[in-house]
Amino acid sequence: MLYVILTIVLLVAAVTLLRIRIRFELSRDKRLMFVGLGRTGHEQDFVARVGRIRLFGVTVKALPGVEKKEGKPKVKPAREKKPKKKKPARKRSIGDFLGVAPGVFSAAANYLWSLVKSIKVEELDGEIEAGFESPDQTGQVFGYYQAALAMAPSVVGRLQFTPDWTGQSFNGSARVALAIPLYKIILRTMVLIFKLPLRKLIKLAIGKKKGDQDVQ
Repeated sequence: MLYVILTIVLLVAAVTLLRIRIRFELSRDKRLMFVGLGRTGHEQDFVARVGRIRLFGVTVKALPGVEKKEGKPKVKPAREKKPKKKKPARKRSIGDFLGVAPGVFSAAANYLWSLVKSIKVEELDGEIEAGFESPDQTGQVFGYYQAALAMAPSVVGRLQFTPDWTGQSFNGSARVALAIPLYKIILRTMVLIFKLPLRKLIKLAIGKKKGDQDVQ
């Protein structure tokens, strides 16, 4: 029995170490989006219009797009509705919402910001070749790129911009992969639950019966 418990604990720990990953791959002939846990998840091919279920990076099932069939909408026969029992009306004042809002917004903002800071940029590569109607506009955009490159070379340097001085054009490709460890989402969510004013939220969800008054 002990070995079974240890095995389950190790499996749960191994899963929490995996990363929730979203990856994009864009080019002239390819538009892919992958969302999953580790290398397992759903990949959508927008060019071929097909979805793929991947298990540890291997495609195990293809999900072709479903075309909508035109036809007359089916009309369901009307059913007699049974009269519902009226529940006692409850009220929620604006003051109740205002009393809870600051704590909820503060906790939610901290939660979202902590998740954003936990995101890891696993891959960011791109090549863009573009030109505008006039060479001076192309030069202006290229100048903005050089300025951004000087300010953040570690990030902007992964995106190569090649100006096309001959005229208006656009061609490029990009690969972006963002990930966040699952255990960080679990920990941040637990912190959020402790920071939320749960008692006030429960009272607000239940509401007050009409005629009830707050006792000071």
